[in-house]
Amino acid sequence: MNLKMKIYKTLTGANVRKIIRTVENFCAENLPALYKNFLIPAKATAKSKLLKFTMTTAKKNKSGVKLWKSPARNAENFLPLVSVIVPNFNHEKFLRQRLETIYNQTYKNFEVILLDDNSTDASLKILREFYELHKDNTRLIVNEKNSGNVFSQWRKGIEAASGQIIWLAESDDYSAENFLAALVQNFADDAVKLAFVRTDFIQEGVKIFDTENYLADINSFDWTKNFSATAAEFVSNAMSIKNVIPNVSGVLFRKPSTIRAEILNLWQEMKLCGDWLFYLEIMKGGCVAYNPNATNFYRVHKKSTSLKIQKEMRYYQEHEKISMFIAENYKVPPEVHARHLNLLEDHFINYFGGKDKAEVAKYFSVEKILSVKRRQNILMCVYSMSIGGGETFPLILANELYKIGYPVTVLDFQIAEDLPEVRKKLRGDIPLIRLKEVESLAEVAEFFKIDIVHTHHGATDEAAAYLSNVRRVVTLHGMYEAMEPLRLQNLLKIVREKVNAFVYIADKNLKPFTDSNIDIDARFFKIGNGLEKFPINPVPRQSLDIPENSFVACVVSRAIPQKGWQAAVDAVELANKNSSRRIDLILVGAGEMFDKLNGKVSEFVHLTGFKSNVRDYLAAADIGLLPSEFAGESFPLLIIDSLFSGRPVVSSNLGEVANMLKNSSGELAGAIFELVEGKVPVETLSEILITLANDVDAYKKISARVDDAAQKFSIEKVAEKYIEVYNAVTN
Repeated sequence: MNLKMKIYKTLTGANVRKIIRTVENFCAENLPALYKNFLIPAKATAKSKLLKFTMTTAKKNKSGVKLWKSPARNAENFLPLVSVIVPNFNHEKFLRQRLETIYNQTYKNFEVILLDDNSTDASLKILREFYELHKDNTRLIVNEKNSGNVFSQWRKGIEAASGQIIWLAESDDYSAENFLAALVQNFADDAVKLAFVRTDFIQEGVKIFDTENYLADINSFDWTKNFSATAAEFVSNAMSIKNVIPNVSGVLFRKPSTIRAEILNLWQEMKLCGDWLFYLEIMKGGCVAYNPNATNFYRVHKKSTSLKIQKEMRYYQEHEKISMFIAENYKVPPEVHARHLNLLEDHFINYFGGKDKAEVAKYFSVEKILSVKRRQNILMCVYSMSIGGGETFPLILANELYKIGYPVTVLDFQIAEDLPEVRKKLRGDIPLIRLKEVESLAEVAEFFKIDIVHTHHGATDEAAAYLSNVRRVVTLHGMYEAMEPLRLQNLLKIVREKVNAFVYIADKNLKPFTDSNIDIDARFFKIGNGLEKFPINPVPRQSLDIPENSFVACVVSRAIPQKGWQAAVDAVELANKNSSRRIDLILVGAGEMFDKLNGKVSEFVHLTGFKSNVRDYLAAADIGLLPSEFAGESFPLLIIDSLFSGRPVVSSNLGEVANMLKNSSGELAGAIFELVEGKVPVETLSEILITLANDVDAYKKISARVDDAAQKFSIEKVAEKYIEVYNAVTN
């Protein structure tokens, strides 16, 4: 038995993950050949033994409802900033008690945003008093004209918030002083989107009702105990039947990056159910937590709008809109909508006496609700939160799908070390699960009621392929071409039978399949990568010690030998010997080559280390440069980043590079060169740089093609194509 097989045989259980993570993190940047030919097969062999999918991250309660068990966390060190938003209009009578219970919270890391909607009583005087007392953590925003809609104030406060956790503390309610302390810890779990406490209903200073009474007809959960549940389970077993959260003042939620136009439009139409709609939108794809050990005090006014609306038929119309929203976004059994109808019929009898309850069906049609087409629940899987197209593109795609309304959950397998800067690429309001054991994947898919598991790396494609009752989509980012043959054949045996759709980004991604006599059939879709557009702030050249009149090339990549850093340095050094104009090189990235070159390069070369704002560096240059020798290069994101930064690209001709650089007329927004025996021809690259630096017309010609060439990389268009794939595999 050779050494390699002895190691395979020895590695088992948790020992596998510990050893592999340590060695793989080193090898991914420093020993690519060893990584390709040894570690991937070893890890895959060990991992296959672990695919038992036992129940480890969740449990069921007495009613059979699946509860979510948040991952272990150090809550003592979790002290996020909470933005407390107080929307006020003419609540002078209650305002002082409201504010005192906020500023007296036992949890202290919060800011307060006081909003006055052009009150006509003495509210503003009280708000200013508290603002003066607490200027260190308080802002006061006063409307000169009434907004006419409480949801407009919600939106204003959310947009002004600095914290990632929001408390909408209505100005006529109040709370126990442990409210924040009871709920904040739940958000240490990145999957939790919303948390709430029990509520006492107060009228004229007297308790008239409480959560336990209000939710007596919803027995799927034990309202006397702490629990967490996926939104999918929570809506299916409770939130689709009635709004189990009676008052927004009893809720904390993650700050939404944006509020979709659909929600804003429905807010304008709704007088009663707008908060219910908002909860359903906020929790989508994630988890909900409940804590009965703190109390929110909800003041019920005898002449409130909510009580008035309940005596109108629009009450039932708003409920129908809620149920249609649920049908569009959640996997809910048909009988749940029938149960909702029954509750509305009981409500109708109570409010309208002996009238025929069949009248309700005119305003709440179960048939209409069931005809709504549901969006698929997507589980977007990443190898790790690390550098690479196969790691960052799934996050960008998840952002776009979530932005347009899809329930998306991101799962991080943590196979390599997670980088905080890469984590920031994912919207903060998208639920994130980190698996400690791969066998929990099937359970996650079940508890979140996932329709589609979408993976982006060979090591995760195998795990997803073992799932049942879930459709599987794999995007090929070039890893299969770089795999050791035996490892590849084992993987292909699994995915050829278990995967419903393959998306390839470059024609060469198909070679492992054709070489293995696998037909390229209707399951294969070609979709290029896309990126988001956002404002760019070019890094000043002066800050990099680069003269303003220099011609500048910028490389952005992992600093591994195959990415051509040494060739880029050599080409720039040679070019400066023969160019009448100075040529500088910016190298952005971290790894072996950064360590090798740092402090050992000429004045023409500028190393920055890892940077998250790569477009700011590309915009500081004249061209993006991709001198890659990496055999697995398929659809390099540097090209998209450079084009989105308004810069043409000079690149080796690998993967889809030539097609990526073409504009709509087939002309290149840059220049390409061929590798010679797998290596960058330094003299050829040097000549290209000299030409572009000194021939103004040549540079202007390729630059003029940039905007046109960039259009095809819109993430909006790419997401539309992925949705077509999702529809194809689920229809």
